[in-house]
Amino acid sequence: MKTAIRQSIIDQSQSKRSIVSECTVGNITQVTISENTFPFNYETVTKFNCCLTAKTVVDNLDAITAKVDDLEYLEVVLARLREAYSANSTIPEAKVQVLGPASRVATNADITMWSITKIDTLSALMDSSNGDWDAVMAQAIISKYLSNSGNTLGSAELNSIGGPNLCSLDTSLLKTITQSSLSKANALTVTNCSIMKKRTLFVIAEGAFQSRSTVSATSYQLTQPYIGTSYQLTQPYIGGADSAYVQRLSTSNISMDMDTFISLDPTVIQTLGVSQVKGLLGSNLPELKSYENQSAVRTWISTRFQADLDYLGLGLKGGKADPITVGVGTIILPTSAGVTGGAGPVNTVAGGASATTTAINRPTFGLHLLLTTLAIAVLYILH
Repeated sequence: MKTAIRQSIIDQSQSKRSIVSECTVGNITQVTISENTFPFNYETVTKFNCCLTAKTVVDNLDAITAKVDDLEYLEVVLARLREAYSANSTIPEAKVQVLGPASRVATNADITMWSITKIDTLSALMDSSNGDWDAVMAQAIISKYLSNSGNTLGSAELNSIGGPNLCSLDTSLLKTITQSSLSKANALTVTNCSIMKKRTLFVIAEGAFQSRSTVSATSYQLTQPYIGTSYQLTQPYIGGADSAYVQRLSTSNISMDMDTFISLDPTVIQTLGVSQVKGLLGSNLPELKSYENQSAVRTWISTRFQADLDYLGLGLKGGKADPITVGVGTIILPTSAGVTGGAGPVNTVAGGASATTTAINRPTFGLHLLLTTLAIAVLYILH
């Protein structure tokens, strides 16, 4: 609405941005800033730039950033702030803490001038209500805070930084987070982290919340913020869980929701058998059908035998061709799925001996017909 009002003023005055070297509409003062019309009465960034002094910014920074939200106007505010502190190249924390939305248009040059030693300053800069941070800028700010002796990624820091900004840090920095700090911090949303960073965070979380070989329902609920399911809180760390943990989870009477399931590491999903997926999803198993076209689920389906998928009773299609079994007195012809492609095992029982398994490539139906004919001939001779 502010943008629309500003544009309306420009249109009504038939004014365009022009090169102006001096203030023609009145210098911006504390009184000006307190007026309801501010900053609308400075309808172009050029006028705003000419009428705003460095001293006014220093004396009224919090009031200015509370009312100015246009990005170009905020760039002018930061320029005046740099001008005011150019002599010693350091902007004090009291000013950094009230930058508000102006911080989001900062450059690396601005950040190098900011004093960031206190947790309050870090919290103010990371306040999500002022907008999202570019990952490079977030990393620069957090790294500058951590460069001060005694500053670490403790629980207070984790709460201030939040998950998305935490993902901007290098894996080496994430490894410095202690189990105690992570266990005391709020649940973090780290869905934009790389898989390596998710794994790093999950290892810390697993150590902080459970150390037993079996994951109980109670333990699972306690560790939800760190293994990524979502019930009352967003809990995305499951993307970093390894296959051993997820497989243990499948035997612990946990009904994992599908959003959590598809957030698993795709390579972990592929290690799960049909019975493990059934145990993992529990009462949510029927939902698997509605997710069958999701990429991770579709890939998993394509690597399972169709007969195993049928065991779930969900009507899932697209699995591998079922195995062909040839035994004494029994011949199972290849299914239509087997005719069209894929390799599968052929189980044979010779002379009543124990079964042996041989993998046979089945490129054509003719080969299947030949094998079947040979099997019939063998049975005829035996009889």
